[in-house]
Amino acid sequence: MNPLLNKILWKDKRGKLTNAAILGCFIGFLLLLGALQLVCDLRDLLYSKNPNDTQYVVITKKVSLFNTLGTKAAFKMGEVEKLKTSELVADVGRFTSNKFIVSASSEMLGFYTDFFFESVPEKFLDVQPGKWQWTKGQKEIPIILSKDYLALYNFGFAPSQGLPQFTANTIKKVPLDITINGNGLKQIYRGRIVGFTDRLNSILVPQNFMEWANQTYGNDGSNRISRLVLETTNPYSKELKAFLDGQGYEISSGRIIGGKVINILETSILGLGIIGLVILLLSLLIFLLNFQLIISRSKEDISLLAQLGFKQKQISDMLFKKLSWIYLSIFILCIVLLYVLHYPFSSWLNQQGFEMSKHLNWMVWAFALVFSLSVLFFQRKSIGRNVARLYQ
Repeated sequence: MNPLLNKILWKDKRGKLTNAAILGCFIGFLLLLGALQLVCDLRDLLYSKNPNDTQYVVITKKVSLFNTLGTKAAFKMGEVEKLKTSELVADVGRFTSNKFIVSASSEMLGFYTDFFFESVPEKFLDVQPGKWQWTKGQKEIPIILSKDYLALYNFGFAPSQGLPQFTANTIKKVPLDITINGNGLKQIYRGRIVGFTDRLNSILVPQNFMEWANQTYGNDGSNRISRLVLETTNPYSKELKAFLDGQGYEISSGRIIGGKVINILETSILGLGIIGLVILLLSLLIFLLNFQLIISRSKEDISLLAQLGFKQKQISDMLFKKLSWIYLSIFILCIVLLYVLHYPFSSWLNQQGFEMSKHLNWMVWAFALVFSLSVLFFQRKSIGRNVARLYQ
């Protein structure tokens, strides 16, 4: 950059208005990028990152007044076979529920609670931990827990009961005393959480343990099926929804945090993003007007420079380079600050059992680059036009 040009055109021209525009541009850009990152994080948390998860849905029978009066809402084997023959369904897996009384307690945590178990065929699991086996006579029961249940414990049950919160890795080390009662028998087993599932809201045990335990402790001879998991090519198709509605089935919402909650959160974040965009656009407008004012105030200096042989492009380039350095500083500072804020937040969520990338989403980088380059392109055109008027 030519020192003479810089001294003539920029010295004593940067006032409070420019500083306010720089601050506003920084705040607006940070809010806008932060809102975009929050939306990406929210979708990562609420929707599984495994593309195969979108191929599975859990269905139940619709509950009616007859069920309230005592009739169980359960699937019949004929209904299961009909689902298997449907072109909309690739495979069907049944949930097997415990037919005995089960409770869990922990001396370490100091709590006791009634419990339930379910099992599904292994092919329908989204996690295959190394210790997911059980053999007859084994006193330790491996358990796969829904990540939502861990969140409910950490943010609902634990604070109300004065119990400690646990990360996913820590709670795997906590032994549970599992007491099973039924058929005149009582036995205490050692429970161990070995994995977490995004796909199924349940407390899962190996299929062979569930079958053996129901035969040994079960006090209900029925073969009732309360829930099914379906493998489909498109769980969001209108045809599948119409087919299930016609059969009197309901699609489980999946995660405990349902669609309404995510819509509310995304709307709130969208509002934050709009506020950031408005602040950013107003700041950019102030920038533009400020640079026009600088050029206008430098009319005599620019005329003198023209007489000395300085070309129009040299003056435009100097002003544009100064503007580019300001934008580059804002861009770097926003990205660094956003990363500094996001990294510990994502690390904490990972400790709670939620998988989240510790790095900024690629959409944030892409938007920041495209937006910045677009702004610089239009600002360069504007500076060039304003300087050109003084050469006419």
